[in-house]
Amino acid sequence: MEHFENPFHCSEVMSARVMENRQFFSDMLARARSHRFYSHPFVSPVDDATPSREFVSFVLTSMYKLVEPFTGLLCSLGGRAPSLRARFALMDNIYEEMGRGDLSSAHPSLYLRMLASIGVPQEAADASPALPAIRRINEHLRAVVERRPFAVACALLASAEAVIPAMFPVLADMARKAFHDIDMAFFDRHGPRDDGHSDDAAMLFAVSGERAHFAPAEAALLLDLDHRSDLFDAWMSRRPSGLLGAVHRPAQTAEAGT
Repeated sequence: MEHFENPFHCSEVMSARVMENRQFFSDMLARARSHRFYSHPFVSPVDDATPSREFVSFVLTSMYKLVEPFTGLLCSLGGRAPSLRARFALMDNIYEEMGRGDLSSAHPSLYLRMLASIGVPQEAADASPALPAIRRINEHLRAVVERRPFAVACALLASAEAVIPAMFPVLADMARKAFHDIDMAFFDRHGPRDDGHSDDAAMLFAVSGERAHFAPAEAALLLDLDHRSDLFDAWMSRRPSGLLGAVHRPAQTAEAGT
């Protein structure tokens, strides 16, 4: 926890049941590494392609449809917390995501500021249609948060935060290459904290979960990764040329016809 004192005592988080839940979650993430999400060409670039501005703008604008509703999902999960302490622990994450009392620093606000710096105003971002894969990601997250046991929802949100280190560095690198003057506050603030947010949600899974939650939690994670892989497919299908966009290659390579 980054801002608030952990409401769970050491003896509680070291019980046999909690340790078993922690081990399951760790093993689940390790098994998930074999999913095609982690080896997808979008996150495994094979050259130093310079992406076109049009392509990067498309990717970043479409990504807003994932960023914008996430704080609402966290608040919905907080309303389902089985105890005051669980809600308090989750509030640490919500507090950070909502800007720590400064609305202009809320993560969706930082994202809009980034889009504005590349010429995409909020009106355009709001009006842009959500890609089908993004709709499926959001619908799946909301269904789990609202209808599945609290522990399963915590496991999924912890997993969703855990996949960001494979994704955000690629997006940030693309953004810097295509737009030298882009406002990077969102990536500077969001990315480094996601491991901590994942740990907090994993802790809530550990203290509230049971063995009966293991299978549905892993199924929810795998479906989430399926949808995120589909999103990578959709992004890749829009690239103009090369791996990530309009590629600037050395002259001898172009002359060789490769």
